[in-house]
Amino acid sequence: MPSKEFALYQVKLKLTSGDLKLLQRFEKELNPFLNETCTYKFIRLPTRSHLKTVLRSPHVNKKSREHFVIEVHGSTYIIEDPSNFCIRGLLKRLKSWSGGEYVLTFSERYGQRNKY
Repeated sequence: MPSKEFALYQVKLKLTSGDLKLLQRFEKELNPFLNETCTYKFIRLPTRSHLKTVLRSPHVNKKSREHFVIEVHGSTYIIEDPSNFCIRGLLKRLKSWSGGEYVLTFSERYGQRNKY
């Protein structure tokens, strides 16, 4: 097993919300903090749409239907080698966010860093 000095850390943060403006407002709050504490990549995920159909008529044989579209907007941050200060600040900001869902994934990989 290689030594800990060659460990590479990566944190992936996936944000999803049904309201695009709410998601963008939280991203604007998060970006200045990440810019000053760590290096990261930002990826906007495609919007997922779910179509729900409801039979509107109380009679089974009538073809009256209603369609509802549920859109889910998402984005991903990939943070490379975050410090403890960065992780604590990120968790503090995520705790205050409401109106969506987040998935935080920590990964560690052993090996030497590629220097280009």
